[in-house]
Amino acid sequence: MLFGWGLVTLKMRFNKYITTTILICFLLCFIWTLPTFGEDARSLDIYAEGAVLMDAESGRVLWAKNPHKRLYPASTTKILTAVLAIEKGKLDSTVVVSREAAETEGSAIWLKEGERLTLEDLLYAVLLSSANDAAEAVAEHIGGTQENFVRMMNEKAKAIGARDSHFENPHGLHEESHYTTAYDLALIARYAMTNSTFEKIVATEKKIIPWEGHDWSRLLINKNNLIRNPKLFPGADGIKNGYTKAAGNCLVASATRNGMRLIAVVLNAPNATGEVIKLLDYGFKNFSKEKLVNKGEILGSFKVEGYGRVNLVASKTMGAALREGEKNRIKAVVYAPKKIDHSVRKGDIMGKIKFTVDGETIAVVDLVAAETVKNPWLSGLLKVFLDVFSFWA
Repeated sequence: MLFGWGLVTLKMRFNKYITTTILICFLLCFIWTLPTFGEDARSLDIYAEGAVLMDAESGRVLWAKNPHKRLYPASTTKILTAVLAIEKGKLDSTVVVSREAAETEGSAIWLKEGERLTLEDLLYAVLLSSANDAAEAVAEHIGGTQENFVRMMNEKAKAIGARDSHFENPHGLHEESHYTTAYDLALIARYAMTNSTFEKIVATEKKIIPWEGHDWSRLLINKNNLIRNPKLFPGADGIKNGYTKAAGNCLVASATRNGMRLIAVVLNAPNATGEVIKLLDYGFKNFSKEKLVNKGEILGSFKVEGYGRVNLVASKTMGAALREGEKNRIKAVVYAPKKIDHSVRKGDIMGKIKFTVDGETIAVVDLVAAETVKNPWLSGLLKVFLDVFSFWA
């Protein structure tokens, strides 16, 4: 039971005291204000119907055009398909191709009914060759049926925060009710790129996998121009392109320089590769990474009735992409209970810290309990006893 939300004063590394405000409505504290873009951003010639440039670490949006407009994702759908399969499946498991998978139309690696491949090999086919038949086979292997896997996809999308998306299949072939937004797709890509297996696959230029029944193997070549031709944008390291007549050219791209990873998304773009390069180039020229908080850093405390105070610490290290001069304008607000009357475990999420610049939210980090208190009153008595014993020892 929460007794209230308190006032906490922190001394941050920015050499100034930052005071929290009392919570009036908890949910209102986490509405992300729309960023404002400078003259350089407005001069970008981005003709995509929807576009987003996002800082991968913090999730801060650095540039956007129609970020929440519902659009068709084409084969960028396979980002979600692949990361879900990696999380739910075993890479060395054997996938038996069904007739339905073998007959999936569009881009393919020409799977045959009954053919056997490992899940890992099929994931390379999904993400490099954009093979629809491989995506269908993966979906059936993980979900049992395509329908069940699609249900899992939609649940995962919502968990990631992609709340303006709805998927009808694992490959992205056109369906009216199969849609996403540039912002949602950036969130999905940001999440996927934290998975080391996914990250490795999408950064691969070429891959050879078996071709059952043939004397030769399949050669998979990454369809993402930024990976196939690294000179186009040094630092590019993923992730997926797509095209259907209804969706137009789509591209989700990632690049890392000086420890800062940016994710660019363009949907229905006349020149997807060119526009992604413009976005990434703008990002790296105008932003640099700054650390906001370290994992385990003490940022406050709360009272456990009958026991005493328990520290609140940052659940993870967080940095953010900042423009020149923004570091000195960062404000941090902590939202946490003033006191509780129940047990708490070390690592339990007890609050959040929100970082803003000029009213724009740039990052939010969970705050967790630094210690376990199983029975507050009993633990409190034991703590007093130990303190007294230590004093007289």
